[in-house]
Amino acid sequence: MVALLLAVADALALAGIGLIMALGGMASMGDGIAGAQRPHPGVSFPGLALAWMIPAALALSTFVHASLRMPVTAMVQGLFLIVGIALAFAETNMLLSIA
Repeated sequence: MVALLLAVADALALAGIGLIMALGGMASMGDGIAGAQRPHPGVSFPGLALAWMIPAALALSTFVHASLRMPVTAMVQGLFLIVGIALAFAETNMLLSIA
């Protein structure tokens, strides 16, 4: 039961990363005026920290599950970690391209 709750929590964390990416992408779209210059807000350090906070928590969770000798849940946590890292790289790329 605990493993199922942790899997749901990790799935919600990954959905949170996707939501943050979508909101960041929509914020960079501008108002749509053809001649207007897009403002350059610079690198969003809080956004980058938030993007990498979730994979760090997933890595810690994977380590804890592996050290508790729970191989199936450690493998699931590892898969969530891989997806979280891929999303964090994508969000980092997006935030750096906005700047």
